[in-house]
Amino acid sequence: MIMRKMAAALLGATALTGAGLATAAPAQADTVIGIFYLNSNHGGSTYTITAGGTTSCTTTTTDSNFTSGFSSAWNDQASSHRGYANCDIKVYEHAGQGGASLPYYTSISSYGVLNDQVSSARYS
Repeated sequence: MIMRKMAAALLGATALTGAGLATAAPAQADTVIGIFYLNSNHGGSTYTITAGGTTSCTTTTTDSNFTSGFSSAWNDQASSHRGYANCDIKVYEHAGQGGASLPYYTSISSYGVLNDQVSSARYS
């Protein structure tokens, strides 16, 4: 059993079955749900957030479809964003969707007082 697990891990795109080798089902591609920009007006470097599979947000902002924190390199760096896959994005000052926040926007060109202060987001 251990050898089967090791062999399956080494084969990557194939998996072992009782009858021999079989190809694994193709993995679903990640879906881009938001891109954050270093500068206002969607300029500068970008930080892309994806969700697994062919996922999209619902058409209402009364629920939360996804949440994310930012990597340490992007903590307190973003100044604007664009939402994708039908996602509106609400940004927060602190990790874990805490602190001051802005309302949901599909696209916003400047976070105003929260420029370079955003640490997490909610997607709906």
